[in-house]
Amino acid sequence: MKKTLVIVLIILAVFLIYLCNLDKKVYYLALGDSLAKGDGAYGEKIKSYSDYVSEYFKEKKLLETYIDDFAKSGYRTTDLTKAITDNVRVKVGNKLITLQNALIKADLVTVSIGANDILNKINIDKPLNYSEIYNYIDDLSDDLDELLTLLREYCKEDIVLVGYYNPYPSLNNKNTDDIFEYLNTKYKKISKEHNVTYVEISMLFKENPGFLPNEKDIHPSEEGYKAIAGEIISAVNKTLLKS
Repeated sequence: MKKTLVIVLIILAVFLIYLCNLDKKVYYLALGDSLAKGDGAYGEKIKSYSDYVSEYFKEKKLLETYIDDFAKSGYRTTDLTKAITDNVRVKVGNKLITLQNALIKADLVTVSIGANDILNKINIDKPLNYSEIYNYIDDLSDDLDELLTLLREYCKEDIVLVGYYNPYPSLNNKNTDDIFEYLNTKYKKISKEHNVTYVEISMLFKENPGFLPNEKDIHPSEEGYKAIAGEIISAVNKTLLKS
């Protein structure tokens, strides 16, 4: 009887250790647009910030799952909201995974979205209509609020929203920093309301113009993507990985 009890206790201890170690692993879901997919400044595919973040977890032996298959180049805020509502499916390996289920399982969700929305209003060949752009940002903020509300319905863990950088520091001799500063301020406020970590990257790009090597393209260099990843890693080390 005692021998049986000892065996049961050993099995239970091993199982508990396994569960503890499993719980420390990170299920990482990357959502968003071309930044999440890793579009390069010259039309090539390079590593995205999410690839670098997943590599960080892997090097730390903390990565359980990494999925970026739901991210799509060209996605707008409403596109991602619709994808969640429609519970789209993707094939990862030999498994079909739904977006809602992935959100439920995720320990960390990173989101880069909205660039396609706002850049659609900035025509580099015409003078800027600031009044129209600011009104559009207000409407876009409502779309973000709806998206984060929906994300929080399924994901109760860490969500990181990546901020904006100014892809056109000088446009027709007019500084556009104020547009993206306004956008970042609005988005940061909404993120806080939903307990979402907002990662600022605007100063990174302002201080490192080489992160945008092609003045005719909005996408970062490899170094730019690495820098975004570094900011995300710094943020999750204070939340998800804090011990």
